[in-house]
Amino acid sequence: MKIDSSNTSQIAALQDAAQQRAAQADSQTSGATAGTSATSSTSGSTSTVSLSALSTDLRTSSSADIDTAKVAAIKASIADGSYKVDSGKIADGILASASELLKTQSPPAG
Repeated sequence: MKIDSSNTSQIAALQDAAQQRAAQADSQTSGATAGTSATSSTSGSTSTVSLSALSTDLRTSSSADIDTAKVAAIKASIADGSYKVDSGKIADGILASASELLKTQSPPAG
């Protein structure tokens, strides 16, 4: 198992798309925001929450990364008690990820 930390290009692309969408929304309607907003009022105080278009893109794109059939199979095997954990494989993956992280960090100055 390897932890992939190379999603920066995907995040940058989503940010660019969100900025383009925000610019289009601003040009179409003056004074409107590009995201979703909600206002709540409780006992005299008002709170406003505004979500950007980037957050919407992140929520919709992350669901494509999940293999629902595999998740269902794992759930079923856990439920019937047949799921086996290979601790050696997990340990190897953690060590490989840690080793990779240590290689990418710069040495301390001084």
